[in-house]
Amino acid sequence: MNHYGVILKKLRELNQLQLKAAAKHIGRSAGWLSEIENNRGNARISQTEFDRIVKAYGGEAQKRQFGAWVARAEKPKAKDASKICFDGSVLKFLRHKAGLTMAEVAKTTNLSKTYLSYLENGKKPVNQGLRDRLLKVYGYSPSSFKNFTTKDKRSASIPTRYKLQILLGNLGEQQIQEIFIFANQLSRQEN
Repeated sequence: MNHYGVILKKLRELNQLQLKAAAKHIGRSAGWLSEIENNRGNARISQTEFDRIVKAYGGEAQKRQFGAWVARAEKPKAKDASKICFDGSVLKFLRHKAGLTMAEVAKTTNLSKTYLSYLENGKKPVNQGLRDRLLKVYGYSPSSFKNFTTKDKRSASIPTRYKLQILLGNLGEQQIQEIFIFANQLSRQEN
């Protein structure tokens, strides 16, 4: 992440300047400023140039806040835990149970291995039609899916690590760090 860009964008917004007006004010093109603020493209900025622009924006008084602005910008937004779907873990389990590789399933269903991976890891939602197709390939009836997702005894057979993998993919770095610390403490207690 380009820390300079985050800071310059915040200063521009505090000055209530549109991108073009801000670019003119600092003697740069709007395209260059946009690339810097969004950390995209080939534009680069030196420390000297950054300091000059901060001064042009009158941002010396806010220097103490720069760190907080950067931290807020870098903080990944975790998904609402109530909206995390673990259907992919069921599909992964059933594929393994059927003894099928992702390549075999991809060929049979005309889906890419990448897309199947996204489904199994909870990165893409599984619609009912596709879920039913996959269940048939795995040797299950579409109605049996409910048994693997409710409190049925079959749902307990889904490996927790599959569900955990989906959960971790939906958490922010700070939350993952906290889980790591907790898990590390647990492992030390058992040893």
